[in-house]
Parts: sequence; structure tokens; C-alpha cells
Amino acid sequence: MKKTKSTYFSRLLFRGLGLVLPLALTVALLLWLWRLLANEVLGRVETFLTWALSAAEIAPLSPTISFALSAVVTIAGLLLLGFWFSGFVGRRIYAFFERGLSRVPFFGAVYPYIKQVTEVFFGEKKQVEFQRVVAVPYPRKEVYSLAFLTGSSMTVLNSATGKELVSVFIPSSPMPATGYTLFVPADEIIEIPLTVEEAFRTVVSGGVLLPSHAAAKKES
Repeated sequence: MKKTKSTYFSRLLFRGLGLVLPLALTVALLLWLWRLLANEVLGRVETFLTWALSAAEIAPLSPTISFALSAVVTIAGLLLLGFWFSGFVGRRIYAFFERGLSRVPFFGAVYPYIKQVTEVFFGEKKQVEFQRVVAVPYPRKEVYSLAFLTGSSMTVLNSATGKELVSVFIPSSPMPATGYTLFVPADEIIEIPLTVEEAFRTVVSGGVLLPSHAAAKKES
């Protein structure tokens, strides 16, 4: 009887966690992003506005108005930057600026990779595109992982192995934004009839939420 009650309460506990954790993690992530934006961007703009008002001998604004004005100035500044650097002259100036950055020790070695990461999410032309969903033998043969085909391999790897390799990204559970980039023989990948969204849902759920059209039927 005690064991039955314990099992019943355990089920209730895990059911409650299953309901609360997705919401809690989502809120925590959004709050972290908001704090980062407020402190590193809006906070600096607000400091500059406070200094400018003080220099102009204008009475300081209330915290609420100051924060709202900082947000407006930040958005307006981003819009102006986007408008200016999308033009012919702006693109040439920005390209010249980036060439200068590439010559700065250490900074020039890091900046290109940070830019590639941000362009994945905010760039007009996506630098990384998941062409289709595949399965590859990983972490060993006869054990398969879902992966996204991202492109071809490097010539030096093809020459060294004597095989045609392709690059794949293997997402990790339950955070598919992280994972591994592998170069595998093209003849070892298996085409999977899933959309990118369906594959992401499968990985996030740890294989629990399989698409209905792809789930294997259990034998009775």
C-alpha cells in the first residue's frame, strides 16, 4: 500500500515538473536576455543621455522616462544603422572598417567567428542552412544519431581519406542549439523523411515526440 502511494505521488511530482519546467526555463531564458540587453545596451545609452542632459544643464528625468527614452534612442539608432549600411556607400564603408578590424591582433582573430554566429540568427543571408535531415553512425557504428546536412567537406580531408565526405551538425538533447560538427563519408548517411522542425522536436524531447508518420509501430 505504501509503495502504491509512493508511486502515485512520484507520478504527480514528475507530472507537475513536466508542466512547470518548460515555462520556468523559457521565462528564465527571456529574463537573462532582457537583463543582458538592459545592462549592456540600454544601460549604456541611459548613462550617455544622463551625461548629455547634465552637460546641457537640463533637469534629470525620472527613471521610467529615462529608461523609455533610452529604448527609443537605441531602436532609432539601430534603424538608422540598418538603413545607412544597407546602401551602396554604407556597405563599402563597413567593408573597409571590417578589413581594418581583421588586422588588429587577437580581435581580428575572434571577430569573424562571432560575426558568423550572429549572422545565423540576424543575417539577411543565412550562413548556416540545414539542407535536410539525415542519420549518421555516431557515436559508433550501428548506433545512429539524427543530424542536419550542412554542406560538403574540406578538400584536404577528402584527399587524406580518399573518400567523399560531407559536413553534418549533430544537435544535442535537450538543447539542440549545441552539438557537434562532423565530417562523415557521404555513403554512410541515411536520408530521413523529416522536416527540420520535426527533427528539432524529436531531439528536444529526447526521442519521445516522434512524428506520427515516422514512428515505428509497436508489435502487439
